[in-house]
Amino acid sequence: MKKRAVGAMLGLILVLCMGVPQGAWAHEFHTSITDAKYNPKNQTYELSVRVFADDLEEALSRRHKTTIRLDRSERVNKLMAEYLQTHVAISAVKGTKATQKFIGAQEEADAIWLYLEIPAGKAPAGQVWVQNALLTEVFADQTNILNLEVAGKKRSVLCRPGETQQTISL
Repeated sequence: MKKRAVGAMLGLILVLCMGVPQGAWAHEFHTSITDAKYNPKNQTYELSVRVFADDLEEALSRRHKTTIRLDRSERVNKLMAEYLQTHVAISAVKGTKATQKFIGAQEEADAIWLYLEIPAGKAPAGQVWVQNALLTEVFADQTNILNLEVAGKKRSVLCRPGETQQTISL
C-alpha cells in the first residue's frame, strides 16, 4: 500500500513539473566571477572565468543568430574564445587588448569555467586597466566580479552594463 502511495505522489509531482515553464527553473540573478593572477614567470595574466552555462549559450546564440549549445566541439571552443577576446581585457594601457590564448572550458553543475591567458609583459605597477563586459549585452542586471592578484596584492572590481571598464590601483 505504501509503495502505491509513493508512486502516485511521484507521478503527481512529475505531471505538475511538466506544466512549469522552463524559464521558471532558470536562476534569478546574473553574475560572473573572474579570478585573474599575474604569472611573473610567463609574464601573463591567468584567468578563470565562471559564468552560468545557459547565460553563455544565450549570449553566443544571440551573437551568431543561431542556437549554440555548449559542447566539447572545436567550433564551440572557438566561439567562446572569440567572445572572451571581445568582452574581457587586462592591460597596462587603457583600451589596449592583447590577443588571448584560450586554454579550455570545464563544466560544473549549471556553470562553466573558462580558462585563458592574456600576455602582460613585465609585472604591472601603479594601475591596471580592466574590461569585463561579459553578458552585459544580454542581461540588464548583469554583474561581473573581477578579482586580480599581482605580486601578492589582491584587488577586486565590479563591472556592470554601462560600467564595463575599470582602473585598478595596485
